[in-house]
Amino acid sequence: QGELLAELRNRLPTLQIANGRTVIQQEYQKTLQNHGIRRRPDLIIHEPYDPEHHSNRREGNHAVFELKLCCTPKKAKDDFDCLSQIMAALNYPLAFFININSFRTQFAHLPVNFPGRLVAFSVKLKDGNVVIREEST
Repeated sequence: QGELLAELRNRLPTLQIANGRTVIQQEYQKTLQNHGIRRRPDLIIHEPYDPEHHSNRREGNHAVFELKLCCTPKKAKDDFDCLSQIMAALNYPLAFFININSFRTQFAHLPVNFPGRLVAFSVKLKDGNVVIREEST
């Protein structure tokens, strides 16, 4: 997770979305009082809430990430539900699901009514080479 965060920051150093206020953060706690949910996504890309620039906490949210190690279909369903709740509550238009050490993206377990765009990856070493698979809505 830390490596992905560092790599995203290296590849998106200026984040010109919304006048440069956008940041990448890890494990940002969403609270029931402020956000309407209690979830802790692995990574988010958003503009930290500022009442001078946002009318509410649903504005300025760009992408949410869940990372899993060898994720099973049941766990993937739970994670997709989590992503769905976060996206619906906070108006994230894009979600990423990354299944580490697996050849399966678990995309087949995405709910039909998923509230936005999802990009699912699987990443695994095979014979010393990185194999990445991607599926998306």
